[in-house]
Amino acid sequence: MMNQLLALREFATDHFNLDPDRITALTGAGSNRQYFRILIVGRPIIGTWSEDIQENEAFFYLSRILSELGVPVPRVIAVDESRTLYLQEDCGSYDALSLLADLPFEVQRPLLEKIIDALAHLHLTASSKVDFLRCYPSPIFGYSDILADLHYFETYFVKPTSLQYDAYKLRQNFERIALDVLQCGFNGLMYRDFQTRNIMVNEGKISFIDFQGARRGPCLYDVISLLFQAKLGLSAEDRNTLFRYYGEIISGQAGYALQQLELDRDKVLPVRLLQVLGAYGRRGLVERKAHFIESITPAIENLKVLLNIPGFFERYEELSRVLNQIIYQKSQIL
Repeated sequence: MMNQLLALREFATDHFNLDPDRITALTGAGSNRQYFRILIVGRPIIGTWSEDIQENEAFFYLSRILSELGVPVPRVIAVDESRTLYLQEDCGSYDALSLLADLPFEVQRPLLEKIIDALAHLHLTASSKVDFLRCYPSPIFGYSDILADLHYFETYFVKPTSLQYDAYKLRQNFERIALDVLQCGFNGLMYRDFQTRNIMVNEGKISFIDFQGARRGPCLYDVISLLFQAKLGLSAEDRNTLFRYYGEIISGQAGYALQQLELDRDKVLPVRLLQVLGAYGRRGLVERKAHFIESITPAIENLKVLLNIPGFFERYEELSRVLNQIIYQKSQIL
């Protein structure tokens, strides 16, 4: 980290023709990127180091396009010649989850609706402006990507918990889910990891961060990612209220019927809920990281929503059996 800090100090000094007052390393997220808060003449900016140049280029490109469209994202201030160091706007120290967790829904609701307004604007405007070939690691959330997320769940959650299941039949169910998702109608720029830890709030202004993995896909994936975030703790009623709020914006401006959006939501739901459980399984059950273990219980509770979808058991029979085992053996799994 010391080498990156020194390189950022030199880069910031050259760019602003001033020595930084202070540089502080920030706690890393679930990636190899390293973040630093740089104070120059009392003005905070964020310095970032990442050796993944292709991912960086996708971030620079999407940041420019989304900024031009009025989507609240941090502006990239400068990029060094190596394309591994860059400076961006500082969006503050508080993510939306830290402000929303454990609050009553009526207190959460204004900020969540503000976030949904901005997300709907992204979905409605970005698709016609983005060159998806510049997205990384792929231009589209396609059949193989969907299957990869579902197999991730099998690898890091189902197998470590020693559940009884027919692997062949489960993978057949995964293939059917992937095909069902590809039939969804409302596609556009899919943020990919739209959850409250990736939304900063600073003096009432929201900013979306960590969107470098965005690509073309079902926009409803993002709404599901937000509303079903385990630690946000929304009730089924509250999720439905906010989904209708989003759906009315989309149906009013893009012509998709709210009822069809709800049907498509139910097709996309298993992909996100199982991918998240796979991530919690890897970080929590396998690597034994406490933060992820804490999230497993509410994530398992979310699975009950899938089993209540009309026709879910009949269409995905083996997966339904696996989910029932997870729900009823929760205490043994943890």
